[in-house]
Amino acid sequence: MTSRRHRLRGLLLAVCSAALWLALGGVAQAEESEQGALTVTIDALSPARLSPDATIQVSGTIENVGEGEWSTVQAYLVMARSPFTTREQVETVASNDSAYIGDRIITTGMFDDVGDLGPGDIVSYDLDVPLSEVGVTGAQGVYPVGVQILATDPEGNRFDRSVARATTFLPWIEDPDDPVPSGLVWSFTLGPHRDSETEDVEALRDAVSEGGRMREQLDLAAALPPSSRTLVIDPAVLDAVQNLADDVGIPEAADIDDDDRRAAGSFREDLVTLARNSATWVVDYDRPDRAALANRPDLEAMFLPRLETATSDALAQHQLTGRHAHWAAETGATAGLMDSLRAADDGPTIVRSSSLPDWEQRHGSLVTVETRSGLAPLAVNDTLRASEGTETTATLRQRILVQAALASLSRAVDPQSRADALTFVAPSWVPESGSRASALLPALGGDDLTRTVTLDALLAEGIDTYDGSLPDQPLTAPLDDAVLSAAEQLHQAQAMIAAAVTGPHDQASALSRTLASALSVRWLEQPDRAASSALRRAEEITQSLDGIEVLGPRAVTLSSSQGSFPLTISNPTTLPISVSIDLDASNPALDPEALPPVDIAPGERKTVNADIDLGRQTSTTLTAQAMAGETPIGRPAEFNVRSSQVGVIVWLAMGAAALGVIVAMGRRFSRRGFRRLSDDASSKATADE
Repeated sequence: MTSRRHRLRGLLLAVCSAALWLALGGVAQAEESEQGALTVTIDALSPARLSPDATIQVSGTIENVGEGEWSTVQAYLVMARSPFTTREQVETVASNDSAYIGDRIITTGMFDDVGDLGPGDIVSYDLDVPLSEVGVTGAQGVYPVGVQILATDPEGNRFDRSVARATTFLPWIEDPDDPVPSGLVWSFTLGPHRDSETEDVEALRDAVSEGGRMREQLDLAAALPPSSRTLVIDPAVLDAVQNLADDVGIPEAADIDDDDRRAAGSFREDLVTLARNSATWVVDYDRPDRAALANRPDLEAMFLPRLETATSDALAQHQLTGRHAHWAAETGATAGLMDSLRAADDGPTIVRSSSLPDWEQRHGSLVTVETRSGLAPLAVNDTLRASEGTETTATLRQRILVQAALASLSRAVDPQSRADALTFVAPSWVPESGSRASALLPALGGDDLTRTVTLDALLAEGIDTYDGSLPDQPLTAPLDDAVLSAAEQLHQAQAMIAAAVTGPHDQASALSRTLASALSVRWLEQPDRAASSALRRAEEITQSLDGIEVLGPRAVTLSSSQGSFPLTISNPTTLPISVSIDLDASNPALDPEALPPVDIAPGERKTVNADIDLGRQTSTTLTAQAMAGETPIGRPAEFNVRSSQVGVIVWLAMGAAALGVIVAMGRRFSRRGFRRLSDDASSKATADE
């Protein structure tokens, strides 16, 4: 045994010397060629917790993702002899792929010669190493353990530096005082927007199809005990997969077939079914950027009722209930944001612990913070960072157990500690194909270290107050003014069409959901596309309403001072509308009454009669404008109205003139007759003489 240890020390010295030479840059060019060509996973690890007589068994796969052949590939177990006892130590290793985690076990028979790997090849490895071979101290804590791959590169170079590695942890906690609350939080949310609607739809197709991230997470969550799972659901997910299943609003360029549609429909049904049998939290529809709105109280007051409608209507449509929560994982819990959210309601807000400057594990996953409107609850994602490399079910289980081990150590020295092992599963994680829920059970109440819990159960156990400060600025910049301005224009266009459109409630609800989506944190990496998308939708609404028009006669001639005339309203849109008609006269002495609202079906016209009283006026120009509430929409009609009536004075004048003519004619006739009689008398007298 002693000679073996001497040989081991000699080999380790050689390894350290070679590593130092590499670090000094002696083979920088060769090192560059090694990076990323081989990858390794840890698919299985036992035991889940260490004990003095344990034998560490690790298995997984090695893949050649490069273009050249690697030869003499070997897999080695690497493990520290002394444990970590702080979260900082664990996260340093998890976040640094090149961090030193312990000694490589090079004893013959305890590493795996897997042979040669051509481009695209995948091989399995298996390692069995007795804990006694590692020489651990046996102190309680968390021991880093991993797999390192040595190989000869395509150029024939072979170095003692690993060309691929995967790291996880093994806890060693003997006889814990109390089991630590442990559970998984599964977040079903839509991913960040891509560069086009087609890419967005195809990304969703991939996520809910067999082998996709949401499909695999859903199946894994469903196989776990209900007491260990909490679902966080964005209702926009349900809408998106329903639209995919029904082929509604899908771009023609998207590659979607019948199998994809069936997979989407099955996913929606399974998610709703699981939610009804789980502790379920529902976040605001499509996770609007409330941090951005908190900076614009004027827009927040305008948008908030619409956002609430979007969420509640979507839940009603999909027949789902759950505890209402807010999502602030990207932006963090700023003081202004929490004041704004708490003023609206008392629902919990989901944040990351990195947004809380004074956060400690002892606070636990649920706390309250002080706001101007009172205490506001926070659900804090304090999940340990995943190690570099591919996350598997086995490494997820170990992260839960490591968090439980650290929580147990915290509780042992601090009776007031509420540290737990509640773990938020990364929404982007894709469980390996064929992953088994049984692999997670040891971390979910499977022994004396943990007991299962949900977010709701933790709430019932009581919440401590977070006395630390809240930052003034968010973790990431919220949506900018250009996006908010575009959303405001969309809101105005929607308000106009909402005032005009009649029919089912779901049409107005769809507008609210569109507005919520225009403000989604999914746009944080695509602000320009966010603004252009909102403006395009606003323009589409405006243009559709511009087609609505009032058709009037070219001119109207009344037979008296009062009369009526026809007006026709045309609705070329695909929506039923209800509009009134406002009449405006160019003659300021006239004030014609507006016509009451008229219901018009999509693509139809309706004719109504308008009344007018010109009084003593003889003519005017009328403008007939369709109105949605107080807002004019569409094109108006303009025409002239005149009266053919003659006033009383004119009639009297005409009558007097006619009478004068009659009198004049009568006089003339009388005079002519008198003269004729006189002439006849004179002629007779002359004859008599």
